[in-house]
Amino acid sequence: MKHQAKLISGLVLIVLFANAVYAQVSCFPAAEFTQRRQALLTEAGEGIILIDGALFPYELSYLTGVQTRGAKLLIIPDGISAKTPKPQAWLTTLYLPTKSPRAGTWDDPVLSAGDDTFTPTGIRNNAPAADFWSDMAKIGLITDTVYIPFRSNFQDPERLPDDLKFVDQVRSLLPQVKVKNLLPILGRMRWAKTPAEAEVMRRACAIVSEAFREAARLTRPGLYEYEVEAAISYVFRRLGSERPAFLIIGSGPNSCILHHSKNDRRMGEGELLLIDIGNVYCGMSDDLTRTIPVGGKFSADQSKIYGIVLQAQKAAIAMVKPGVTLAQVHETARKVIADAGYGKYFFHGTCHTLNDGICANPLHLGTWRTEPPPDRYAADDVPVEPGTMFTIEPGIYIPEKNLGIRIEDSVLVTADGCEILTAAAPKEIAEIENLMKK
Repeated sequence: MKHQAKLISGLVLIVLFANAVYAQVSCFPAAEFTQRRQALLTEAGEGIILIDGALFPYELSYLTGVQTRGAKLLIIPDGISAKTPKPQAWLTTLYLPTKSPRAGTWDDPVLSAGDDTFTPTGIRNNAPAADFWSDMAKIGLITDTVYIPFRSNFQDPERLPDDLKFVDQVRSLLPQVKVKNLLPILGRMRWAKTPAEAEVMRRACAIVSEAFREAARLTRPGLYEYEVEAAISYVFRRLGSERPAFLIIGSGPNSCILHHSKNDRRMGEGELLLIDIGNVYCGMSDDLTRTIPVGGKFSADQSKIYGIVLQAQKAAIAMVKPGVTLAQVHETARKVIADAGYGKYFFHGTCHTLNDGICANPLHLGTWRTEPPPDRYAADDVPVEPGTMFTIEPGIYIPEKNLGIRIEDSVLVTADGCEILTAAAPKEIAEIENLMKK
């Protein structure tokens, strides 16, 4: 009962915190989406852009804010429509499902054909999704190039992926039109985030940092991992998060499992708890990892290993500035751990991008590979620039000791260094131990 009373008391404090700081926080204005679409057109050059929201929902949401199932986007540059006899007939258009009679009674209302789309997205013209293919059949009259996002890079007639099936549909309908991949262009554009995106990420990281603090205050021997998970999920929703992006709550031997997800183990005295969490806020997600002692105090051996990981992370953070590559950041962290004699216990990349960018590709930045060299990853030699967001997360994992330690922050590159977006989550040994006493 005492434990329940403390938990309820803590949740009440969180409610007050939420009401004071996060009440009535809005997401992106329509002007932000308009600027993104214009920047994309500038990158792509002359050509029409087409996105199927069923295949690429994040890309559609990034350019419009729309998350309606079945939506499609057709972007027609003003320069193309202006060359036609009737420019008003060739407009950027959102294709949306017709309004359901269940909307607003049985189901939540969603943006539908005929609704005001200009206020939320900056796009005036919308049409029923059923009109999409008939309209597409006419596109060949005004352009010889269409940009479509597609990830797949193989052709297997027996099991053609959905994105390539869509490309084939367009090619069959418009055989005279050249189809180009939009994803590399979007990746270059999203390598550096806008000021509005940076502000949203600051809010997201404030939420994830508070969720960690509550988890640390709650943790004690005898608790189950899922109880910590539940407290974190509550904080996320209470502070306005859409949902958890992921929840890795690994105690004891589970701290050595990088993507532990069962979260069903009972925690014991003398063990470590690795908390790797992220939340989705206004369509953007963050990433934070902290490792804490279940009993509230690090042992001498745990403190020693923790200090090495923290030193590696601080060294990596210190060298971040425009022009540096993520490979260099990784090498800096790796060297600290290797020089301390624990190189074989650090077997993953130090960084991965946040909310996509140049390095978002099928190999996934930071993924460990068995083929040499294991400490390098895909597309890691692109210099960062102001606005680039990524994680810095070195770790040491010693399964024979049931000891896994990872420390991770989300960072934003600035003009002369970087901003640690998750700095509100304590990571010094004394700070963590003091927090767990509360």
